[in-house]
Amino acid sequence: MKPVTNAPAAYYPALTGLRALAALAVYCFHQRDSPLLGSSALDAVIRSGLSELHIGVSVFFTLSGFLITKRYAKQQFSRAAWGQYVWHRAARILPVYVLLLTATFAVQGPGGNSLGNWLGLYVVNVTLVKGLVERWFLGFIPQAWSLTVEEGFYLLAPLVFWLGWRYRPARAWPLLAAGLGVLGLATYSALPALGTRLFVLQATIFGRLPEFLVGAAFAWAPPRTGRGRATAGGVAAMLAVLGFMLIAQQFSNKVSLNSYPGVLLNNWLLPVATGLLLHGLATERTRLGRALSTPPAQQLGRASYCFYLLHMGLLPAILEPWLGRWLSVGGAAAALLGLLGLAALALHHYFEQPAYRWLLARFAGGRPAASSTAISVPRG
Repeated sequence: MKPVTNAPAAYYPALTGLRALAALAVYCFHQRDSPLLGSSALDAVIRSGLSELHIGVSVFFTLSGFLITKRYAKQQFSRAAWGQYVWHRAARILPVYVLLLTATFAVQGPGGNSLGNWLGLYVVNVTLVKGLVERWFLGFIPQAWSLTVEEGFYLLAPLVFWLGWRYRPARAWPLLAAGLGVLGLATYSALPALGTRLFVLQATIFGRLPEFLVGAAFAWAPPRTGRGRATAGGVAAMLAVLGFMLIAQQFSNKVSLNSYPGVLLNNWLLPVATGLLLHGLATERTRLGRALSTPPAQQLGRASYCFYLLHMGLLPAILEPWLGRWLSVGGAAAALLGLLGLAALALHHYFEQPAYRWLLARFAGGRPAASSTAISVPRG
C-alpha cells in the first residue's frame, strides 16, 4: 500500500481536552518548591508527587507524534507539499513564541551583556537553537526548550513516514530512534561544550524521539487495538509508570528525569502507556473522553500552548510580587493560576488564532487545519 495525497484531517475533541491536563501538569511540576509546602511528612509526599509531573511534556510529545501521523502519514511530500507543511508548523508555533520572547527581551534589557551579546542571545532564542545547547536551553522563556525538540520531530516526520511505508514502523522506527540517539551522544561527547550526555537524553530530539515515534505507532495502529479497553488500560499504565518514577526518585534523591533510569522510564515506557490512552480517547466512548470533550475543556485545550509559554517567565514575574502583597500565599497561588488561564485564553483568541489564519492565508494559500491536529506542545 502506498501513501495517498490530501488525506483528510481528523479532529479528536478528547485529545484537545487532554492538552489542558498536560499543561496543568507541567505548571504543577514547576510549583514543586511552592511556599505553600512546608516540611511536614505530608508536604514531602506532595512535593515528591509534583516533582514527577514533568510527564506532561512527555504527553505533549507523544500526542504530537500521534496527531501529526494522523494528519500527514498518508500524504506524499512533494517539494510544494513539503514547503506548505513546514509553513503550517512554523505558523502554529512561532507567532506567540516570538511575541512573548521579544517582550521578555525588551523588558529585561541587556543586563550585564553587551548590546552585541544581547542581540546574539535573542537570535539564539528566536531561532530555537537554544534547545540544542545546555547552557542556553533554560534561558529567558525556560520551557521553550521543548519547542526545539518539537521542531526537530516536524523536520524528521516525512522521513519517519517514508520509513514506515517502506519498511513498516516496527522494523524501521526503533532503528531510527536508536541511530539518532547514538548520533546525538557521539556528537555531544565529541563537543562537550554543547552539553552532557544526560542533557542529550533529557532535552534534545536525539533522546526524545521515541516519545514521538510511539505516538506515531499508535496512530498507525488498527482502530481495534486495545479491544475497547485502551483508555482504561492507558490510564492504569500511566499511573504504574508514575509509580516507578516515584521509586526511582526515592533511590536517586532527585527528580527521576535527572537520572538514567528515570530517562528510560520517561522516554521509552511512559509513551507506550500514553499512546494507549491516546488511541483509546480517539476510538472509544468513555466517561473520561466525554469529560475531556466538554466546551470548557476544549477552550482550555486550545489555549494550552499559550498557557504553557506564559506559565513561567515574564508574566508570573510581574504578577507574583503584586499578588503576594494583597493575598495570602494560598490565595496568591490560586489567583496566579486563574490570571494565567485568562491571559492564555485571551492570547489564544486575539493573537494566536488570528496570526495563524493570517499567515496561512497570506503566504500558504490554504486554510488552517483542525486545531487538535495542528500541534500539541509543549506545544508539549
